[in-house]
Amino acid sequence: MNSWPRDPVSPLWQRLSAERFSAPKLEGVRDADVVVIGGGIAGLTTALELRRRGRKVVVLEAATIGAGASGRANGQVIAALTRHGPDAIRKTLGQPFLDLLAGAADRPFGLIEKHGIECDARRTGWLQPAHSPGRELRARKMAEQWAVVGALAGPLNKDAMAARIGSQAYFGGWEHRGGGHINPYAFTLGLARAAAGEGVAVYERSPALALSREGGVWSITTPNGRVRAPRVALATAAHTGNLWPGLAQTIVPVTSYQAATAPLGRLAETVLPGDEAFSDTRQDLRYMRKDRDGRIVSGGALALQFAAGTRLPRLIHRRLIAFRPDLAAATMTDFWGGRIAMTVDRLPRLHRTPDGLATWIGCNGRGLALACAMAEVLADAVCDVPDEQLALRPTPLKPVPYHPFVSRTARLILPYLRWQDSREI
Repeated sequence: MNSWPRDPVSPLWQRLSAERFSAPKLEGVRDADVVVIGGGIAGLTTALELRRRGRKVVVLEAATIGAGASGRANGQVIAALTRHGPDAIRKTLGQPFLDLLAGAADRPFGLIEKHGIECDARRTGWLQPAHSPGRELRARKMAEQWAVVGALAGPLNKDAMAARIGSQAYFGGWEHRGGGHINPYAFTLGLARAAAGEGVAVYERSPALALSREGGVWSITTPNGRVRAPRVALATAAHTGNLWPGLAQTIVPVTSYQAATAPLGRLAETVLPGDEAFSDTRQDLRYMRKDRDGRIVSGGALALQFAAGTRLPRLIHRRLIAFRPDLAAATMTDFWGGRIAMTVDRLPRLHRTPDGLATWIGCNGRGLALACAMAEVLADAVCDVPDEQLALRPTPLKPVPYHPFVSRTARLILPYLRWQDSREI
């Protein structure tokens, strides 16, 4: 097993990307209608939506496009939240947000088609296998709820799930035929290319160092320049700093690692033979999809992060063997990681101020479809749409209690979650 260096982006997704994009640093002073801080999927889709509405938009990316969580994800397109089904979502966040989420998978695939983004898009469906009989009952209810709201969802019994994933390791589950998977790095680059082509001014290596209000206009300073605008959309997710005091304390940033096998050859035809993606029902989530060359791409978290480049691929390899013993011959060849923004209740949040600053935060590992769907909501929020007309109602900042301690120790709960998973019936 190898130990890999830390790459600025996913090495696998970068190798497989046909998309290319580069942008200059911000130099000097610029004026705009809206400044979007963060050049990931959330920021770029919001910029495209604002540009569609005729706004003059500047995007500031601290590093390079695709270097953050957007370009390091597993790439699964999932129009569902991690814990909450439709009934719970309707009760906690309201029917408008449920309607938005139900069609969330349409957003990335629609953008891919509209802008000709080359990102190995496969709308082949998403599966949630149940790791215990009790979870199978819950999965069946989840499928029924999603079907009621119009999703292409349905339950799968044990034999049907085994045929779909190529393994007898699960007890059934459910499917969402509107989901799928993409190369997320290529998708992010394609969004940046599309935004620039629509007239959005995109700047790389231009971190926002300070945010201040001067004479009714926001002023955002970077190492080499400044942007002035009456409206600001913050799309920094787990990389949120202190630009908006208190915002970073509302989420727990978690490192999610990914690992990929070498191409499996003919064996790949029997693993996920329909080329779906899947994420199971465990609290310590197990998930996988294939890439275009027949690699398995999977991932997970670690309670202790030392030697992650060695330990995580070994963990994934053991899980692949548990999934299918003949995957023992698979060789792990790529490793990378990225930070995701988690909320305590696993629900997203929308925040805004009366003077034109807005953000949404809390992807909770389901950010790809959700970020694309939330672009319209964030654009509405910075364009002064009244609270009652927003698909996700704004809420005040609510810091996580004991945030400095929790943010450093949250991953230590993993052994307990794995123990709970092992005891579920």
